[in-house]
Amino acid sequence: MKLSDLSKNDVFKIIDFQDVCDDMQKRLISLGANKNKMGQILNKGFFGPVEVEFDGTKIAIGRGMAKKIRVKHYECPIFNNELK
Repeated sequence: MKLSDLSKNDVFKIIDFQDVCDDMQKRLISLGANKNKMGQILNKGFFGPVEVEFDGTKIAIGRGMAKKIRVKHYECPIFNNELK
């Protein structure tokens, strides 16, 4: 599954990066988007970047880049119920 496939409030873990150049991968890692890192989608509209949070750090990832980040989706019913 790709980061771009997830919806608002979805919780995920980064599996790996596909076709991402070394400089961009280093930039993502410096922002907290490491392999095996858990995160949550904060906002995702029809246009614009995907806003995510890692350990309290909020970042925006462009749609093209979000399509290159493979993730595993996790169901967190307790956390998601608190958001409603």
